[in-house]
Amino acid sequence: MNLLKFITPLNLDREREKFLSSESYNPVFEYYWQSLPVIFNTQGSKLNLVKAIITQDVDLIHKYAKLHFKMDDWLYEDYAKQVLSNQPDLVVISDPEEIKNEFEKGFNLFNLNEYKFIIKDKHGFSFRPNCHNKTLEMSKYATFQFFNVLGEVRHEITHILRYENGIFNNIPRSDYYLATEEGLATYLQDLLVENNHSLYQHCAEYMASKIGMTSSFRDVFDYFVSLGFEKELAWQRTSRHKFGFVDTSLPGDILKPAMYFSQSQNIAKLSDDEIVRLFVGKISLDDLNNHDSYRGRFDKSILESYFFQNE
Repeated sequence: MNLLKFITPLNLDREREKFLSSESYNPVFEYYWQSLPVIFNTQGSKLNLVKAIITQDVDLIHKYAKLHFKMDDWLYEDYAKQVLSNQPDLVVISDPEEIKNEFEKGFNLFNLNEYKFIIKDKHGFSFRPNCHNKTLEMSKYATFQFFNVLGEVRHEITHILRYENGIFNNIPRSDYYLATEEGLATYLQDLLVENNHSLYQHCAEYMASKIGMTSSFRDVFDYFVSLGFEKELAWQRTSRHKFGFVDTSLPGDILKPAMYFSQSQNIAKLSDDEIVRLFVGKISLDDLNNHDSYRGRFDKSILESYFFQNE
């Protein structure tokens, strides 16, 4: 089961207009599973999370989201608050052609010339690697304020490299690969320090999840705005926190956005060599001891040069 498809609202564009034109409205999201039968072809915490979303049981959603996304009990709250105490200047990425060029440079560096950069007329995401179809999709509605282009490319290239190495090495995807996947991509994105404030946004997402567990959509949106997020970006990020929920005036957070910063802090505890070994495929941190050296389609020295420069 594609969990992202399951929790992505069908009416994001209509609810965006209602929300941004009001001072009090909270979105009411619609999902395909409200009118179509669901085939439960999954198991474990993911299955329990899906069932909790269908019944809109907030406590169970939180319980199983924590398990599925391997969320900590806010271990890094103090550090997040420290980062958020210094609001950065805006970066603002606005030129799709610049973004396309930087992705193509990354594709060329790793000889991924079969991959194509495509701009999609869809809401609900910024970038989405579709490795099976060899595409990197960008939403035409994506808004960037604290991220620079190279950081975004590093993040998404990480997903592609792990996928391609998994195929090359014949390593199956681990059951709980996602937390490591996003933690690794986030950590490597945040390593960039020049004209990049992705760490600030990731900390904001982390704290917004804690607020969202007990607050409405409007409350989370206002929190982002208080941190300097422009309204469009605040809408987009708040929507991600309320994915899976129907009546967003009620408390509840899917917790996936908090996973990025939380898991990046676990990646930060590793050595550079251990981090490179995570690129052998879509493995989890728990699998790292099973891979005592890096191997794959891509040259190790190029990986190290690309990701650990400008630290």
